[in-house]
Amino acid sequence: TNLFFKSFCQVISKPRKLRLEDLSKSLSPPGVFGQRLEETVLYERRYGVRLVPLVVEQCVTFILERGLHEVGLFRQPGRTSLVKELQEAFDSGERPSFDSGTDVHTVASLLKLYLRQLPEPLETPTLRNLLHELPVANFNLLDFICQFLNEVQRYSSSNKMTVQNLATVFGFCFQSVSV
Repeated sequence: TNLFFKSFCQVISKPRKLRLEDLSKSLSPPGVFGQRLEETVLYERRYGVRLVPLVVEQCVTFILERGLHEVGLFRQPGRTSLVKELQEAFDSGERPSFDSGTDVHTVASLLKLYLRQLPEPLETPTLRNLLHELPVANFNLLDFICQFLNEVQRYSSSNKMTVQNLATVFGFCFQSVSV
């Protein structure tokens, strides 16, 4: 897993532009949690063109600014009531902001929840061989998350989130699960 994760992060290096023809013609309802990634990216164009969903961008930015040295990052749960409140805000089309009083574990839990609720995994079984064939929205989110997780593991001496720990916590969003 360690070798795959490192290789995976290195392979993904260049974002691709999102084209309207790559996306479905209809806009999804405002909800972002549990929605198809491509629908969310298309819907959020009202805020301007971005490579990843707003919730991911905001969570990653907050964690990079305030949480890289936090012990137990991604392993300790955040405040469940606040995670639910933030999820509902994003789902209703709001753009909630995290202030200095926001707990980093709550934001990390929100990010994990979003990734966990994606209806389709970021990776398909043949991803390692076919990265260039991924839908653009999946590729861009995968690239963004891998760059972020690489930054998190650089601070593993203080946050205890080694590559192995990150793979354990985030492995679910990279692979299909057979039921």
